[in-house]
Amino acid sequence: MPFHLSYTILIYFQMYGKAGEIKKRPATSIMKIIQANRNRVIFSSKLFSMSKPVIRLVRSHLLKDFPSGSSINYYDGKLYLVGDDANNLLILDNTYKQIDMIRLFNYPDKRIPKAEKADLESATIITLNNKPHLFIIGSASTEKRKKALLIPVQNEKAGYANLFNPFFYQEAFLKQLQVKGIPEMNIEGATMMGDNLVLSNRGNNAKPINHLVITPIKAIQAPAQQKDFSVSVIPLTLPVRSKAFTGVSELCYVASKDILLVTLSEEATDNAYDDGAISDSYLGWVNNVSKKMNHATLALDEMINLSTVDKAFTQQKIEGLCVESVKDAALDIHLVSDNDNGESKLFHIKAEGLTLKA
Repeated sequence: MPFHLSYTILIYFQMYGKAGEIKKRPATSIMKIIQANRNRVIFSSKLFSMSKPVIRLVRSHLLKDFPSGSSINYYDGKLYLVGDDANNLLILDNTYKQIDMIRLFNYPDKRIPKAEKADLESATIITLNNKPHLFIIGSASTEKRKKALLIPVQNEKAGYANLFNPFFYQEAFLKQLQVKGIPEMNIEGATMMGDNLVLSNRGNNAKPINHLVITPIKAIQAPAQQKDFSVSVIPLTLPVRSKAFTGVSELCYVASKDILLVTLSEEATDNAYDDGAISDSYLGWVNNVSKKMNHATLALDEMINLSTVDKAFTQQKIEGLCVESVKDAALDIHLVSDNDNGESKLFHIKAEGLTLKA
């Protein structure tokens, strides 16, 4: 396994205690010293494969007139913002200026009533008939929420959405999920990994387990009466345990780095329907994730409390994330929060050192 200079210098400094000597010696020399003293050093595979993560807030922006931001996706210079009880889909540029909006529903008030809303909690870009679409998904926490909609992202047109019942909310599929360990549905994350759709089912205080659900996206074009589906379910484990249950709120797979980004939040609720008091939100990730999707469980490599990154994240329930660009080890990330007060807040962050180095 390759050594990285930042850690070889650190270990050399601890072994020899002279900063001046470090400056005088090239990395190759330090490597030789460490190799010669391997029995005097305790090594960690994670230590040598990752640099220390650094996350920086670039900007934040409050959307007073857009309620309940639940998912954000980036495609071809545009951000597509979904709200779980919003009438409209908002389209922004990467500085959060509104470009356009698409009317999805026609309720008279700013927010769709809780008992009536489709609860669109997640979305991801999929390719259908060789064209990119925004696939927006309800949480399935009630019958009215077992819905989804598809919007082409190259020729967006205003007009009310045609909700449909996706294959993974059909009774045969849901029964498989129950058999595989999901007692209550609350889908709050979605991303594509190759030809597979990956969904995250959020747990709660009463059922404190998050799960990933993996199924081929081609089944979206399957007949409505189809009963045989390919599906796997993986419990997601966290590297730290907090006092309150920490539930998954969104997924984003970055293929060029083979890393799965995960947002999580603490909310005091015992079921998939009711909202609860908001506490902290986190950004977590799994490196080399494509090699781990057949494991019995999937463990986050690390998760960072966003309130420690910047006070602007204090009591912000982060609900969505997307990656705008990847440059070397740096990720350009957009987040959206929903604090159940009829507003949404956007955050642009730079994250470095999350991905494994070659």
